[in-house]
Amino acid sequence: MTDHRANGKRPANAKTHRVRSPIVPGRVPQRGVPANGGVRSRWLSWSANVGPVWRFGLRFAGLMILFYVVVLTPFCDRLLYAYLTANAGIANAILNWLGQDSHVSEITIRSARFAISVRRGCDAIEPSWFFCAALISFPAPLGRKLLGVVAGAALLQALNLVRIVSLYFIGICYPRFFAPAHLEIWPATFIVIAILLWIKWINWTKRPTQPELHAVA
Repeated sequence: MTDHRANGKRPANAKTHRVRSPIVPGRVPQRGVPANGGVRSRWLSWSANVGPVWRFGLRFAGLMILFYVVVLTPFCDRLLYAYLTANAGIANAILNWLGQDSHVSEITIRSARFAISVRRGCDAIEPSWFFCAALISFPAPLGRKLLGVVAGAALLQALNLVRIVSLYFIGICYPRFFAPAHLEIWPATFIVIAILLWIKWINWTKRPTQPELHAVA
């Protein structure tokens, strides 16, 4: 009788048994998450894939709710009226620079040809907060968030002055077009521009903070 274990050989008719992997074909288990895990592993997998989207949505919704709560306070109402007065004064200065003999009284710009009042909704505060809330809710370095908030809000406020001046000229030249431009076109334009600014900011935040150094052979 020959001992096959001594020389490391197996008999020709010996059967080999392979251990099958419990992994289902076509499914690759995530690193750190068991393939056949329970509720906890499924929750971790879901949180890793969907959690950031929910966190962004909850933060954004919370900031928007906070905005509408604060806007309804009497103190904010007084600040808003002062802000509208400032917008009317700056827009009137631009109109005079463009050759219009207009004057301003609080929130109303008047001339011999047309008069326009800068009221709530004509202040660009809501689209500016919409932009800032989306920006703050997005995961990014604090420094880039601050730069984005300042630059984006400034651009939207400057655009609001363009809106007031354009509506003044539309009221003079195309009075029938004034209501659609005031109530439909300009509000939609602000939302679209705020979203585009946010997307542009996201692309900017993905850039490296320092240029990569390439070694020269």
